[in-house]
Amino acid sequence: MQPILRPIAVFTTALCALAPAGAQTPTVPTTDAQVVTRVNEYMARLEGFGYAGGVLVIRDGKTLFARSYGMANRAAGVRADTNTVYNLGSITKQFTAAAILRLEEQGKLRTTDSIARFFPAAPADKRTITLHQLLTHTAGFNSDYSPSDYEETSRSEYVRRMFAAPLRSAPGAAHFYSNAGYSLLAAIVELTSGRDYETALRELVLVPAGMRETGYKAPGWAPARIAHGTQNGTDWGTIVDRIAPAAAPYWALRGNGGLHTTLGDMARWDAALDDNRVLTDSSRRKFMTGYVNEGPEGLSQYAYGWAVMKTSRGTRLVTHNSGNGVYVAEFLRFVDDHVTLFVTSTVSELTATTAVRVVSRIVFGQPYELPPVRAAVAPTTLNRAAGAYRLPDGSRLVLRAANGKLTAEAVGQQAYVLLATGDTTSPPGAAELNARSRTIVDALVAGNAAPLIAALGPGGPDSLEIATQESQLMAGRRQRFGEFKSVELLGTVRGPEGGLQTTVRLNFSGGGATNIYTWDRAGHIMDLGARPYTAVELIPSESGEFRTFDARGGTGVRLVFDAGSAFAITPHGRIALSKP
Repeated sequence: MQPILRPIAVFTTALCALAPAGAQTPTVPTTDAQVVTRVNEYMARLEGFGYAGGVLVIRDGKTLFARSYGMANRAAGVRADTNTVYNLGSITKQFTAAAILRLEEQGKLRTTDSIARFFPAAPADKRTITLHQLLTHTAGFNSDYSPSDYEETSRSEYVRRMFAAPLRSAPGAAHFYSNAGYSLLAAIVELTSGRDYETALRELVLVPAGMRETGYKAPGWAPARIAHGTQNGTDWGTIVDRIAPAAAPYWALRGNGGLHTTLGDMARWDAALDDNRVLTDSSRRKFMTGYVNEGPEGLSQYAYGWAVMKTSRGTRLVTHNSGNGVYVAEFLRFVDDHVTLFVTSTVSELTATTAVRVVSRIVFGQPYELPPVRAAVAPTTLNRAAGAYRLPDGSRLVLRAANGKLTAEAVGQQAYVLLATGDTTSPPGAAELNARSRTIVDALVAGNAAPLIAALGPGGPDSLEIATQESQLMAGRRQRFGEFKSVELLGTVRGPEGGLQTTVRLNFSGGGATNIYTWDRAGHIMDLGARPYTAVELIPSESGEFRTFDARGGTGVRLVFDAGSAFAITPHGRIALSKP
């Protein structure tokens, strides 16, 4: 869960990039032994770059691979293992949906019921909202009605806020991902069952599935088992600690996020989705049927706590993911292929979303790239390479040597594209979006959110809410990073769903931060992101090149330093980099 302007994390529609329909990729059948060897080799190398998290691979009902990597708690020196407890984030939503379907099987409610059955005082504009609309994010509610997942709110107060605020769209008219809608479903689970949400969930779903290690707090895990998050090298702690008060999790989180689980329990959940131990055949079909398009491209449809899409092989993928800027989890069920992947991460810089793409390619025998082996290099070599280099369009690549590493920062379009993609070819429309993004950020720094609100297009979020969040974001950055200094337009690259993604850096006396705008094909911002700015490491190889490592499988930049000259190696040949 995040506010509208949020740390870049993941989205269910972004998984379409795993295997877009029509983008055929050659496959070679893999044996179970090959999958185990190759996944472990890939993850072990990724661990060397700081990855921490778990990987579960199931094929034909058999667990092929269940292993954790990295540290569960760096400060305490605790390594992650198969007993480590991971955050499920928004994958929680499918468990709430399953509880609703169990209650429907018991005759206690129907997904066609309106919320007025459970909340007789619901206002007129919301009385006709159905459970189906809540389940598919088509009820018209905004994403959240609290400034934080951990704000101390009662059920009645949270519902009051939801009912008092205007709907962003008429019930059933549009899909908009709403955490609050699933909190309202959790309230309905409580009202219908007469139990608190976690108790009801255990009775209706978790215990029948054999999942005794899954919950908010009821499993009573030993603290050492719970994976800590790490953000920018700092221990973020755990969500379990944040929901320690007796009345928590509070209602900005309950039912829509924050459940925790283990690799073993997720294998049990996967098995339960193939038989009747939790839901009947008809309920499971209802559970995983795509009802509404998630995005304007229609590449995926939302079911009940799931996204449904086609792979490049024409097979069906039922999936959901989660992310709060620190923890990320990916749960993919390739139902026609009889393959399930569950991947988690606890380090903000290396996420499960990037890892699961490669794990998927390994399982299906598609080409993939291993993380590089780092070669030893003398400090004098790093120092000679350091400096500012200019590209033909005037953009700059700034290299710095420190602590035995060489890092790179890009300022300007050609340098930014080179650092991001290993090429210098800009996507069409980049120059216009760069200019628009610069205008938006310059205005935001001056306290004016109007250009941003206009760029969000018709049907965008509430303008007052956006202006308030932007003001709070800027105030928080000044508090963390000090006095504001300047704005730098970094550049635009291709983003998810066929759109483009522009990054703008804000410089402060004590550090930097970025605003990231993802644009749809109509030229509207379809997602906002914000995160601290970090330089990119250039890794020395045995061949003498320095290169970036893109965990998503991209090539990244390749640099060669030869007799005082510097070159970038691109698909179109060498490009000379000149020092001013």
